[in-house]
Amino acid sequence: MELKEEITKILSKQIKKLKEKEIYELIEAPKESYLGDFAFPCFKLAGILKKNPAEIAEQIAGEIKPNDNLGRITANGPYINFFASQKQTFEPIKNIDGNFGKSSEGKGKKIVFDFSGPNIGKPMHVGHIRSTILGDSLMRTFNFLGYDAVGINYLGDIGLHIGKLIVAYELWLDKKALKDNPVKELLRLYVKFCENEKSEISEGQEEAGEEFLNNEWTNKAKAKLKLLELRDKRTHEIWKEIREQSGKGFDRVYKLLNVSFTETTGQSFFSEKGKSLITDALKKGLAKSEKDGAVYMEFLSNSKPQKEILPKRYVLRSNGTASYITQDIGAAVERAKKYKFEKMIYVTDYRQKLHFQQLFLILKILGYDFSDKCSHVGFGTVNFGKEIVASRTGKIVLLEDVLQKTIEKAKEEIKKRKTKGDPEKIGVGAIKYIILRNEPVKNVEFSWDSALNFEGDSGPYIQYSYARASSIIKKAEKSKSKNFKIPPNPELKETELAKKIEEFPQIVKKTAEQLNPALLANYSFALSQIFNEFYHSCPVIDSEFADFRLSLVNAFMITIKNSLYLLGIEVMSEM
Repeated sequence: MELKEEITKILSKQIKKLKEKEIYELIEAPKESYLGDFAFPCFKLAGILKKNPAEIAEQIAGEIKPNDNLGRITANGPYINFFASQKQTFEPIKNIDGNFGKSSEGKGKKIVFDFSGPNIGKPMHVGHIRSTILGDSLMRTFNFLGYDAVGINYLGDIGLHIGKLIVAYELWLDKKALKDNPVKELLRLYVKFCENEKSEISEGQEEAGEEFLNNEWTNKAKAKLKLLELRDKRTHEIWKEIREQSGKGFDRVYKLLNVSFTETTGQSFFSEKGKSLITDALKKGLAKSEKDGAVYMEFLSNSKPQKEILPKRYVLRSNGTASYITQDIGAAVERAKKYKFEKMIYVTDYRQKLHFQQLFLILKILGYDFSDKCSHVGFGTVNFGKEIVASRTGKIVLLEDVLQKTIEKAKEEIKKRKTKGDPEKIGVGAIKYIILRNEPVKNVEFSWDSALNFEGDSGPYIQYSYARASSIIKKAEKSKSKNFKIPPNPELKETELAKKIEEFPQIVKKTAEQLNPALLANYSFALSQIFNEFYHSCPVIDSEFADFRLSLVNAFMITIKNSLYLLGIEVMSEM
């Protein structure tokens, strides 16, 4: 039984006017550790008993006796404060192993994550980084909790941008350049098409109205897209070449980020499925057709007069080709059939919120109840500011360039500090941490000085804390206590470290519940801060209670390693 539950049971014997559930929900964690581990506010009781809450707190606190798990029980104004006993605080520490924080709560349940999803024919740019590392962290977290987490990289391998690339490929391809640097050559082709089309490169916005433009060059792209859907041999061969060459560039970035997927597929695989579902919806009157043949769906309230609750969405173009959302419809139906998921979570830019609202409503209209199991995790932008404007090509900041530059800067920092460490692990970890420490909905202001700060709220600081703990264990020539003995009067920093370590399993669960790795990132930093304070105030090896303190160090190492793993950040034993 956890301590909060035990306190609830004890209080329920003293408080007859409240139900156990009410008592449990009122118990809170004080903001300051010196006030105890848990506190029960007596304000609600004061209203019921018509007594001063401070008097009620003092009376009840005086009637509760300490036990093996509870140490002091005190009244502090209107609060009853509960302190865990030394046994409750420190005994769990000696039993912590590599599985600390794991659970089997998700056993037998599948969670599908749709994340990253770059467009083929274009290099991965900085806009892809947040979806990629956020989705990866959530997958790791759910797997850690026993779920079968499925990660799908849903490539943009069809759509108007593909039509543009095929046109450009036929007109301007430099075969030698494609062989030497396919990512750069494909981007050159796309940029040249956009220059002729006289349109701004607007990543991911082709489906937000551009496809309905009546422009000479846009129409050429639409024609190629039609040929592709009709499986024209030459067009299909070019498409396959673009897809293959793009994949090589994607793989380099995923290798740097240490991100992998259960399944890599593309929108093109679901065009026919999506179109057949829309054709069926037309027959049933669930979709409507314009005079030019374009098909759309409306979202109307059931009230009279009916009102539009969301803008209508076109699901087939006038030439009969599938739009982006049509492929999403087909993909969702096929995934539900294949995975029988508990949840399916799309991790994309928050600006796609309307798209997913419409997608889930369309699935509902088509009669698919699994739409209630679908959700969207939206996130803000990553602003790199003026630091990397010079690396822009075709108004796109290449993700691989940013990663390589961060690794180089990490190498410079290591050399300047005359320390050890893997610059790739430090550099990539720095980028992941500075992004993941922010709530997904918030924008991120990126700065290399902040990301690579070894002494502040950063990935390298946390990695260095692990290396410092590893050094202590190596010097002691053992990693586990052989004579675990709790000091009669533990130091404050010993107590704070033990209690912070014990929070980890709950932080993991909250991260999954809220789909928010920022909870883990901020916990990792707070835990590292407490460990470093412990390190400076509590000598380990030369202490009378060396084995006890070594157990704390070992427990910290396991906990911070697991926490960083869930963020996709690697640790090093030396830095």
